Amino acid sequence: MSDAATETKPAQPAETAATATKEEEDNFNPEEEVTEGNWNTPQVEVHAVQVETGEEDEDVFWKYRSKLYRWVGSTGDAQTAGEWKERGIGDAKLLRHKQTGKIRFLLRQEKTLKIVANHYVVANGVYCKLTPNVSSEKIWVWTVMDFAEGELKNEQFALKFGQVEQAQEFKKKFEEAAALNAKIFGVDADGEEKEEKKEEKDEKKDEKKDEKDESK
Repeated sequence: MSDAATETKPAQPAETAATATKEEEDNFNPEEEVTEGNWNTPQVEVHAVQVETGEEDEDVFWKYRSKLYRWVGSTGDAQTAGEWKERGIGDAKLLRHKQTGKIRFLLRQEKTLKIVANHYVVANGVYCKLTPNVSSEKIWVWTVMDFAEGELKNEQFALKFGQVEQAQEFKKKFEEAAALNAKIFGVDADGEEKEEKKEEKDEKKDEKKDEKDESK
């Protein structure tokens, strides 16, 4: 077989290919194109779905964007001492229930909406007593029984603000919320049971004791 019979033709040059494409475009007849069929865009109904947050029955007593930290204690190893771990950035809120009047502290991560802090503001003993952070006037620290993870857990939080004025406003509102809750939960401003409640309990104890003595 001769070399001419087995010779492979070279690829069409780019210019020739472009020329062929141009000729095809010049010979294009739109009437020959198939246009039959249903080309309408399908109609899709979109229904708005209201997602409940659990805050529907509450009014915002106070809120401000801030950063929350949680104290993670030492594991006993000298190399793993306790430290502050960031919990999230978002709107820290004091929410007051419309019916009961109880006020809770709530903070959700602004990106995931995950609840990272959720507790009533009740000054009881060591709980919900704001103390300034030694490193900054923009940070307040407190201990609380928190319910963010679905069960009560003893936590120590630190809330950081961008400005000192914002931190002072938070302290004012937090302590105001604690005072209002004290009337509902039966504790005084110092986190102790109200004196009248104590007296009532003492009177009931005395009455029961007298009844037992009379029955003897």
